[in-house]
Amino acid sequence: MDSVTCKFLHPSQLPLVIEPKDATLPYSELLLLLQQRTDFFKESLLKYGGILLRNFPISNEHDFSGAIQALGLGEFVQYIGGDSPRKKITDGVYTSTEAPPSFKIALHNELSYVKNYPRHIYFYCDVEPKQGGETMIADARKIYQAIDPEVKKRFSEKELLYISCYPYKSKLMSLVNKSHKSWINVFETEDKSEVERKCIENEILYRWNKNDWIQISQVRPATIAHPETREPVWFNQAHHFDFNPKFLGWKNYMGTKILYCRKHMLLHSIRFADDSTVSRDDLYHILDVLEDHSIYFPWQKGDMLILDNVLAMHGRAAFSGKRRVLTAMTS
Repeated sequence: MDSVTCKFLHPSQLPLVIEPKDATLPYSELLLLLQQRTDFFKESLLKYGGILLRNFPISNEHDFSGAIQALGLGEFVQYIGGDSPRKKITDGVYTSTEAPPSFKIALHNELSYVKNYPRHIYFYCDVEPKQGGETMIADARKIYQAIDPEVKKRFSEKELLYISCYPYKSKLMSLVNKSHKSWINVFETEDKSEVERKCIENEILYRWNKNDWIQISQVRPATIAHPETREPVWFNQAHHFDFNPKFLGWKNYMGTKILYCRKHMLLHSIRFADDSTVSRDDLYHILDVLEDHSIYFPWQKGDMLILDNVLAMHGRAAFSGKRRVLTAMTS
């Protein structure tokens, strides 16, 4: 493409960085580029796993949404069944997470614990953080290769049982743990029959508990093959569903032990599909591998990151000060 330059920020060649040669390129030309060279972007995503558009005229959530639609990789996915605290900005566009700034979110593939996971995820930096706050990324193919063979075998053969519990409305919970969403937020409805319909549609088992709490669970694989390249990848969030000291830090861990003293209120738990225990040693090993493979690069205002959600994992570093990064998904 004569109008752009391509380079890499990291020796791993993730992400591929694309910049315009003309610093005054109008937004309409960006949309035309995305529409006319969709095949190039698709092939690059399958090869590298991620693309960073930098110094293009993307200035707000509407530009972000328009660029996604011009690229044409799929239809917007609403964040139904997702547990990360987010605010919906416009149709298909959300804040990336409302988790506390001091909390580091480990690498993961978005919604890997649901049947209809998104094929692509996008990020747009509206306000770049002054310190920290990177959206770190990693190649899920390399993660798969780096996981201990015995752990990989155990996880692949047994599969995973993800369990979550959500309240109807709880002022106390929202004050104590703002990251614990209500099922109204998770399913974007106050209608219990609509919640049940969405659970059945997505192969989610559900059970209503006292005080209108709901427990949902789903069995999902720990590894999958990419639907196009057939490459094996590590594709699960077991490490996010176990509240352990390594993941949370000791202070937060002790807080969760007190907050979730009642089993029916526990936000997350993880077991193997045969209901056997997932060992902390295995989870700690996974967290170590993820950290070893994390790629960090600082956000710049207007950056747009496009990831193949199967080939590339993402997370968020802790930060201080203001940060506004938006996200969207397509399938």
